[in-house]
Amino acid sequence: MTKSKNAKKNHKPMRTCIVTKQKKPKCELVRLALDKEGCIQVDLQGKIRGRGANIVPDVAVLEEGFERKAITRALKLTKDLSIEEKDRIRKDFKEAVEEKNFRPSNKPVKIRIKKDELVKKINGIDS
Repeated sequence: MTKSKNAKKNHKPMRTCIVTKQKKPKCELVRLALDKEGCIQVDLQGKIRGRGANIVPDVAVLEEGFERKAITRALKLTKDLSIEEKDRIRKDFKEAVEEKNFRPSNKPVKIRIKKDELVKKINGIDS
């Protein structure tokens, strides 16, 4: 029995949060990636090469991950994160959550404007 093409279209890859252990679609989680230089980066697109760990997009969950050392374990770090690294990750994570909330599912933002308004703005005529 072969699978239909619709089944492939509706498939969403699932990932598990390293802190809460909730299984969610990949697009609903934020990925932390350990790049080749050993730097931890917040990866919204999921394109950074290297070991990754997925977290629910909530700052409280990130803080719990720092406390329980879940991030250190998931990324297989040899030493614990420094205060500066935690602050940088926290700042980047907050920005990523704001962007994710602004653009759900990574859909591009479309701005619609009427042609007449555009012509007026181009010509410098205020209405």
